[in-house]
Amino acid sequence: MGERTPLRERIREAGGLYNWANSRLIRYAGPPSVGKLTDYTPPPCDGCRRPKAEHVEGADGSLACPSAGG
Repeated sequence: MGERTPLRERIREAGGLYNWANSRLIRYAGPPSVGKLTDYTPPPCDGCRRPKAEHVEGADGSLACPSAGG
């Protein structure tokens, strides 16, 4: 049986600790599942349940619900 390379050298050969750990994680968990960006639907407003794109942004960055009539 061959002699195993020390962990420090294996990490260095992989390009650093992050790359080494990431390759080990992918080996066990598999690649990440990434869907299309179009599959994402942002959550509605908690107050009026309408899309947040219909809301008006205030000067302080807060969102105001659209009026009930329009």
